[in-house]
Amino acid sequence: MAFSYLWHQFHLRGYQITAGFLFLFFTVIYQPVQAQKKIEKINLSNHDAKSMHYGFHLSANLAKFKLEHSQYFVDSVYKPDGSTLFSKGTPGFNIGFVLNKKITHYVDLRFLPGVGFYSRRLNFKNGEGEESTQEFGITAAEFPLLVKLKSERRKNVRMYVVGGVKSSINVGNKKKGDAATQLEINANDFAIEYGVGVDLFYPFFKFAPELRFSNGLTNLRSPGNNLGARSLDRVTTNTVTLYLFFEN
Repeated sequence: MAFSYLWHQFHLRGYQITAGFLFLFFTVIYQPVQAQKKIEKINLSNHDAKSMHYGFHLSANLAKFKLEHSQYFVDSVYKPDGSTLFSKGTPGFNIGFVLNKKITHYVDLRFLPGVGFYSRRLNFKNGEGEESTQEFGITAAEFPLLVKLKSERRKNVRMYVVGGVKSSINVGNKKKGDAATQLEINANDFAIEYGVGVDLFYPFFKFAPELRFSNGLTNLRSPGNNLGARSLDRVTTNTVTLYLFFEN
């Protein structure tokens, strides 16, 4: 009950939390970079000499479905009683661990197992203007494997880009809403991921805010004769996530 209450509160305030995380992201990048001219001490000076690094991450995401409509739906739109079906971005959050393997001075391999809590929404409006919503609350075990390309370290700051793949196993799926579409989705997903971030070195740990994009490759649509299945040929995931990494 306590977890359900906390999740409900997070969902109600999700957009404010996401905006706050974005504000924090740009703040933590701008301020340390501006301060570098005044900093002489090099924090964690032997950090790059280690072959393995460990840590954890907290993150906020904004997730939606990417929809490819069927010919049935296209034909219905242009009828007098035509309808619309679209997906809206909805906030969620992730937690997980970091295993970072140094490959070369500029390249790392990162394995980031964790759990993601997502909420994706379908909005349907018929030709008479009546609206209905189907919401999918998804808990997923995630296994991203990424390559990190690092710039040269400048005192206590270093920029980087990441790219790779992520497999997800759905361990919990909750649907709610009036659900005129009655769409069923498959459990598991596979996505490509890419993003940008900055390593900020502090005396006892490294902090790294990272903005990452995820585009699902798996068609999650389940066959059926309901309105959702007939209206859509393909349903994939589209997610933007702000990660906050803490590493040794």
